[in-house]
Amino acid sequence: MSYRWIATIALALLAGQIISQEQLTLNQAVRLALEHNGDLIASRLNTEAARARTDGAKSQYFPTVSPNYRYQTFATRANGQTTSGDSRVFDVSADWLALDTGQRNLSYQQARTSLSSSIEAQRFATKQLIFLTIRAYYDVTRRKELLRVAQASVERSQRLYDLAKFQADPAIGTAPQKDVLQAEADLANSQVQLISAQNSFETSTTELKRLIGWDLRKPLPELEPTPEIQPVADKPSLEQLWQVALRDRPDIRQEALSLQLQRLGLQSAKLRLLPSLQVVASGVSRIDPNRSDTGQISVVASYPLFDAGLTRANHREAQASYDAARYRYEQSERDAQAEVEQTLLNYTESERRAEASKKAVAAAQKNYEAARDSLAEGAGTVIEVLTAQVSLVTAETSFIQAVYDFYVAELQLRLAIGADLPEEKQ
Repeated sequence: MSYRWIATIALALLAGQIISQEQLTLNQAVRLALEHNGDLIASRLNTEAARARTDGAKSQYFPTVSPNYRYQTFATRANGQTTSGDSRVFDVSADWLALDTGQRNLSYQQARTSLSSSIEAQRFATKQLIFLTIRAYYDVTRRKELLRVAQASVERSQRLYDLAKFQADPAIGTAPQKDVLQAEADLANSQVQLISAQNSFETSTTELKRLIGWDLRKPLPELEPTPEIQPVADKPSLEQLWQVALRDRPDIRQEALSLQLQRLGLQSAKLRLLPSLQVVASGVSRIDPNRSDTGQISVVASYPLFDAGLTRANHREAQASYDAARYRYEQSERDAQAEVEQTLLNYTESERRAEASKKAVAAAQKNYEAARDSLAEGAGTVIEVLTAQVSLVTAETSFIQAVYDFYVAELQLRLAIGADLPEEKQ
């Protein structure tokens, strides 16, 4: 059974497990994205191609052996007579580059460096895909929570509108007619916010389906709830995070390998300015029709005396490419350092904001309940309830945004320092 069939069966079993559980966990969503993303599959194939090129470059250190079989038939007509015949030759030839001035070694080092660069590019693509998938997953759960807040706001506004109409009834006469108009306007605004929240939820769901390869015509299973924020007591310093990023970030490592690759290219261009030497051993062993062995050693020395400036132009090009790679590497370090600092600030800010907004929700809830009860007892006004309701919706929205901003910031910080993400090692 091929690996493709095994992967297909495993994916089908996984899909069946998801459907049977009626819940799509975060790790399952990431695994589906890793299975279906075409760019990531292409990155893996690029790595395999680089590995094949490395094997090809390594083969230059070994001799080549080729069995050869030649068959000839001929016919000659002269003076009315025809002469014909055939010949068969079977031999084995071997060639080996025993010595050169370093080009073979440089070629192999370039291939190995290119392979390492492809591996880091694959790691980078994997991390980016995992990050986008988890962020999309969080966005769906975020939008669902905001939709719940909008629905609750519409229900509260509807109850307040009904109460205002009741109290403004001439038979009751405990509230002015303008309170009904104010409650009606608030209800309409709440309904508009609900429509917007519903649309945001649906668009975020579509984006998650796209990333994980889910059929857009089929609904997603329920997503797992997001756990409460657990504060971290001992946070690493910015310098510690930067040292981890410098060591583990795949894009920085890829830029370093690109610089190394250009350095090898520059060395190769310098070698072409110098005299070259090759020692080649070759031999032929004839097996049929007559047994014979022939061997030779060739020593070839050459110097690019005149090529209209081609070799020196290639050297200048290699030097410029190396300098460009060096500046790109230095800039990538500065960019990464700034990114680590910014994500750390965002992480700290979102954690503090989530803690503060949680207290704001509790206070706004008590304030709304007090205003609502006062209105029901005839001691409050519709305006007071509307103001308290707006404060409650604002606090709930801010809390939801802060919580998910914290989780995204935490994920961005792990991405910024090159730390492992969920399912990355699978």
